[in-house]
Amino acid sequence: MKDLIAQGGIVMYPLLAISIIALAITMERFFYFSRISQDIPETIVQQIKENLKQGEIEKVIRLLNKPHNPMYYILCNGIQLYKEGHIETERAMDELKMKFFPKMEKHVNMLQFIAKISPSLGLLGTITGMIKTFHFLSLNVESQQLAQGISEALLTTALGLSISIPALAAYYYFTNKIEHIIKNTERVELILVNHIQKLGENSA
Repeated sequence: MKDLIAQGGIVMYPLLAISIIALAITMERFFYFSRISQDIPETIVQQIKENLKQGEIEKVIRLLNKPHNPMYYILCNGIQLYKEGHIETERAMDELKMKFFPKMEKHVNMLQFIAKISPSLGLLGTITGMIKTFHFLSLNVESQQLAQGISEALLTTALGLSISIPALAAYYYFTNKIEHIIKNTERVELILVNHIQKLGENSA
């Protein structure tokens, strides 16, 4: 490893630093999303609707009592206000969405930044390596020193791309997960809010 860093030159240090950051973010977000559901099964939605119809709010809370899952937490806290009407229920859910949805995006944009900057850093290393190569050529030095400059140019480019590609893949992977969770939360929210509205109209 030390030999590779020495061959790649000073640009290798920031490249290695951002590669560690990208790996840490990817592992942390992967663990985070592995703990939460992306969907609420239709059977649970129907159960919630039936329990609300029967006025059995305790059963609904037990079904949705998953505090580490933003989808369930948002719906659970909103539904607890169902007796105050569908408007208050929807307002409570919307407030919680503004609080919890940004948490899902934590550090994800940093992956996109790393994916964009790492090839540029690699290119910078390529340029500095080529400058060294031409400098050695002007001095008529041995081929070993010429190879050193070329090696620096190629190593930094390769490392920059090796960081950029997985970082970009991870960014789109997590972004798609976030969009899927948001869409499903809003879909179930709409179903339940409409159901609560109908229950209020029928009891009026």
